[in-house]
Amino acid sequence: MSKLTIIGIGPGSEGYVMPAARDCMNSAHTVIAARRILPMLASVCSREDQTGGPDFCPMGRIRDTFAQIDGLLKEGRDVALVVSGDPLMYSLYKTILGDPVSRDWEMQILPGIGSLQMLGAALGETMEDAQIISVHGRTRTPGSIALAVTENPRVFFLCSKEQGPAWLARIMLDYGLDDVTVAAGANLSYEDEMVVSGSPEEIAGKEFPSLCVAMIKNPAPRQVVRPCFLTDEDFVRDRTPMTKEEIRVLILHKMRIRPDDIIWDVGAGTGSISIECARQAPFGEVHAVERSSQAVALIEKNKEKFSAGHLLIHHGDAAEEVKKLPVPDKVFVGGSGGKLKEILDQIASFDRKVLVTVSAVTLETIAEAGETLGHYDPDYDVIQVTVGRGRKIGSYHIMDTNNPVLLFTAMIGSPDA
Repeated sequence: MSKLTIIGIGPGSEGYVMPAARDCMNSAHTVIAARRILPMLASVCSREDQTGGPDFCPMGRIRDTFAQIDGLLKEGRDVALVVSGDPLMYSLYKTILGDPVSRDWEMQILPGIGSLQMLGAALGETMEDAQIISVHGRTRTPGSIALAVTENPRVFFLCSKEQGPAWLARIMLDYGLDDVTVAAGANLSYEDEMVVSGSPEEIAGKEFPSLCVAMIKNPAPRQVVRPCFLTDEDFVRDRTPMTKEEIRVLILHKMRIRPDDIIWDVGAGTGSISIECARQAPFGEVHAVERSSQAVALIEKNKEKFSAGHLLIHHGDAAEEVKKLPVPDKVFVGGSGGKLKEILDQIASFDRKVLVTVSAVTLETIAEAGETLGHYDPDYDVIQVTVGRGRKIGSYHIMDTNNPVLLFTAMIGSPDA
């Protein structure tokens, strides 16, 4: 049966192409690779008798390349698909597995030496306890980068032109991580190889090639501990309605906040949920949306009181303001101005899943939340919460019970996310 072999050729210089990779390419009918590395592969696979050998084809668009491979395999041809670095490390292999066209392909993988291994070797740094992150063609917030560095002794990065070592170094400075070491490598294995390291301030001022890798070493990694919850009395407040502290605890539990999450608090009121979210996500962003000018003033005061610099306040109609916000990881809707469905429809349009928690007290909001969330997530979760608080009357105590609150939790967004 014909077979596709995905070959990693290492950092790119001929000396790092493994003998097994050379043999496999020489025995294949067709070798497909990026146009820039085809001349080197032809040299690697050259034969003294100049007879036979594979056909070399430049890689086109992914869909076209997959169709070409599928056609060759159906003709009984063996194909070698060559990629730089290691095919198992942020490479084309994952894309191949996710495409239905590959369902019946017989495949094998020949791993190569990746650029991160080359950098670790050049620096004499082990990768055993390292976290690996790619910012090449992927969106990572500065907070998520800072969190990874804070919690790990070493973090290796596959960089891009815009998100390179200098960008990483500036993030370290922004988050007060000035005691780390930032190292960078470019053109590894070539004559013009570049390996530098220094403090974030030193690296932030340097220029680097568009394709390079980096490592940040933290001499004192620590786990980010989430703080305890605040009481109602901790907040600046007036007559603006505020979610009671017992309900806040349950809401935050349902939201499952990570330290680097991007969070919306829609209908923020006094900002009690926004502040708690900001404390739970010190490396993230919290966007508080509120239409009342009086409530916005309170949020500003609480933001200042708790030094929540990463809490951003948006004054206006909720359904309109959320259209301007970055795609969130978590959303809490405490008030919608009667536009709950519009807000949830906006969230559902994103190309990834978002965890949404909605609090509802009125029968109308309960009905709308159940219907709309049920459309996007039939398995949504809902609980009813009633909190009673003791009150002294003479020598006795009685319980004053607040209105019951329903908390809905659902995952909504693109079904392909």
